[in-house]
Amino acid sequence: EEWCTLMFFCEVGSGDRRSKDYEKLAIFGGVRARRGAELKVLSAVETKVPGYFDKLKKEVLDRDRGKDESGTWGSDSMTFQDDELSYALGKQGGTRKKMERSSGAVVQYIGHVAIFSGSREVRKRAREYMKWLFDQLEGPVYVDGWEDRDDCTVVDVPCDCIGYITGARRATLGALEEEWGTLMFFMNRAEDKGRGRGSGCEKLIIFGSTRGRRGAELKIMSGVETKSPGYFTKGVREKTSYEKGFDTD
Repeated sequence: EEWCTLMFFCEVGSGDRRSKDYEKLAIFGGVRARRGAELKVLSAVETKVPGYFDKLKKEVLDRDRGKDESGTWGSDSMTFQDDELSYALGKQGGTRKKMERSSGAVVQYIGHVAIFSGSREVRKRAREYMKWLFDQLEGPVYVDGWEDRDDCTVVDVPCDCIGYITGARRATLGALEEEWGTLMFFMNRAEDKGRGRGSGCEKLIIFGSTRGRRGAELKIMSGVETKSPGYFTKGVREKTSYEKGFDTD
């Protein structure tokens, strides 16, 4: 149901099933759906039989290479230490899920190995997002060249609204990430302190799909407007867009 696939155990050849060390599981569906289901099954197997994935790693990573519309489908891997794994997974797998939804890649952890599957573009995004996630443990993170990226939106948030927007233990931002399938964090670097929409602002960067970013952005703006009336709406007039694609009226 999760991956919209059809799966069943199948026999190859004849013989007593009880005498076999394993059985073959057939997975039917699109390339992305099959990979998502396959990795989730392998993650469950690795939990019960640690080390099993090592035997299949090369085969799994090479499977379906180039078999998508872009011709760049593939899988990358990253190995975590024990403490890194729990951080990358998040509470009830929340961090992994937001990485998957915001990047567009299939993201799954099999033992201590993270697998990123998808086109070259989304795999690159997933690795970048993961890097920035861990960089935040060391200190403030700033995404150089964010102005030229097509996967992010930046909102200037007044410093006196940051606590309200973030919530206790990041609960409010986390809920927005889950609702809209985005990854968000405040960008900081020493030379930018106090810059933004006037003084006393920080930049909140939002990663995800166009619709996801806009949904999260507008909800952030609504929260800021509640705390600081007129901050975003002062001087705003009615507008109708005639763009054929995604836009805002």
